[in-house]
Amino acid sequence: MKKFLVIVGLGIISLTSFAQTSPRLGNYSLSEATITSGKGAIASGLDTRFDFANSADPNMVLFMQANTDRVTINVGKRFGNLKLIESFGIFKNMPWTGPMILYKLGPLDFIAWNGIMFAKTDQLQEAGYNPQFFISYEGMGVTIAKYHRIGGAVLWFGTQPMNWFVSYKGTLPIGKQSKLFTEITYNHALDIPMFVVGYTMKLK
Repeated sequence: MKKFLVIVGLGIISLTSFAQTSPRLGNYSLSEATITSGKGAIASGLDTRFDFANSADPNMVLFMQANTDRVTINVGKRFGNLKLIESFGIFKNMPWTGPMILYKLGPLDFIAWNGIMFAKTDQLQEAGYNPQFFISYEGMGVTIAKYHRIGGAVLWFGTQPMNWFVSYKGTLPIGKQSKLFTEITYNHALDIPMFVVGYTMKLK
C-alpha cells in the first residue's frame, strides 16, 4: 500500500503537469488519465491508461493502455451508447489487433474484446508472422448507487482454457476532477481473490 501511495503521489504530480501543458495528438487532447496497481482479469502490476478527446469530432474515441507486458492503442467511434473500437498493440514483443465493442444501457455496461496475434515462426522458408488466436474477453456489470459496480466476465487467452471472474469495484470521488477506486476480483482458474487499486484524474 505504501508503494501504491507513492505511485499515486507521483501520478498526481505528473497528471497535474499534463493538465497544464495540455498534451495533444492532432485534434486529440488528453482528457483523462488513470494509474492502477495490482492484479485484475486482464492486467497486472503497474498499469496506465490515457483517454483523449477529439476537438473536431466528440464522438471519436482514442485511449492508450500500457504496462510492462503490453502497449495498446484503441481507436474508434461512439454511436450513442455504443462504442465500436479497433485495438492495435504489442504484447511481449508480438503485434496483435482486434475489435472491441462497448455498450452502456443505464446502469448496465457490456464489453466484447477479441484479438489475433501475429506470431513469428522459424518453420517457414522465410521468416514471417502467422495470425493466431490471442484473446477473447466478454463481460458485463451493473453500477449501483453511482459508486459501486458488480461485474462478471469470461476470458479465453492463448491456449489457456476458459476462465471466469466475478468482481466488485468501489469508487471514492476526490473533488470533481479525480477519484480513487479499488476492485476485488475472484479468479476461478486460480481460485483466489485479486486486488487492484487505482487513481483517475480528469484533465478537461
